Amino acid sequence: MDPFVAETGYEVQIVDAPGKYLASLEAQQQADNIEWDILDSTSGPDAYIAYDKGLIEKMPDDVQERILQELPETAVTDFGITWSTLGYIIACRTEAVEKCPSNTTEFFDAEKFPGSRTSIATSPMVNLSLAEIAAGVPIEELATHEIDLDRAFKTLESIKSELSTFWSSGDQNMQVFNTGEADMGISYSGRAYSVDKQGTPMNITWDEGLYNPGFYNVVAGSDHSAEAWEFVEWVATHPEAQAAWGEELGYSFPHPEAFDFVSDEVAETLADFPANRELLGVMNYDWYVENYEEVNTRWQEFTRG
Repeated sequence: MDPFVAETGYEVQIVDAPGKYLASLEAQQQADNIEWDILDSTSGPDAYIAYDKGLIEKMPDDVQERILQELPETAVTDFGITWSTLGYIIACRTEAVEKCPSNTTEFFDAEKFPGSRTSIATSPMVNLSLAEIAAGVPIEELATHEIDLDRAFKTLESIKSELSTFWSSGDQNMQVFNTGEADMGISYSGRAYSVDKQGTPMNITWDEGLYNPGFYNVVAGSDHSAEAWEFVEWVATHPEAQAAWGEELGYSFPHPEAFDFVSDEVAETLADFPANRELLGVMNYDWYVENYEEVNTRWQEFTRG
């Protein structure tokens, strides 16, 4: 952020709103009072829903054309660029259990791998996708797989008595492990590694996890749309700045050359590191957009009951 500000002279104000993008954007739109210009690290499912609801802008054609000269097509959508990409992985407190799950399928086998569990509260698509993997859907088919909701919720029900807590933010994700509220769980990859570095030994497995791109998006109705897209393009074309982000926060970036500027130790913890990436499935965002209301209604019923 600082190098961009230095180059452009723009004044930038950062507002912290973890996990609340959709609700906040809808409220701002309804009040006709758009307070934000850019969304930083919008989770994949939320970004696709936001675009479908008209809450974020389509990328200008000329901006997209220039960005595609720098980034692979997989990192560029009609509404933004991938950013702060993470893996939803299985993390386990090694001192709390005799044996940690080595993949998602084993995580859903509470008989063979007993212990209290945790998962993300704010993303039903993550939980349902992982449940489908545990039910036998190959990760390479997940991106086009239409989730069988009855089967997925039945799979989730099989470990519900072990799901002692749900987390709603990255800080809470770490807290449930650091305090021992859960022995194992579905975690942001970067947060799981941070817990381990802070002194709670963790077993982290990428096998059968989920690849989740965050996105840089520009808010529909922004008074500074042109400047916002200028920032997105600046980020896309500065791999060294992307690498600095990855080193600091432990999440991945879209520019392949950015890996030239990160240490091997950090690179091996990132979702785009080849050995990790090949183990991860991709969620079917189009299916989620089409089934958004039913998915969220049933998820709320599941977490309440």
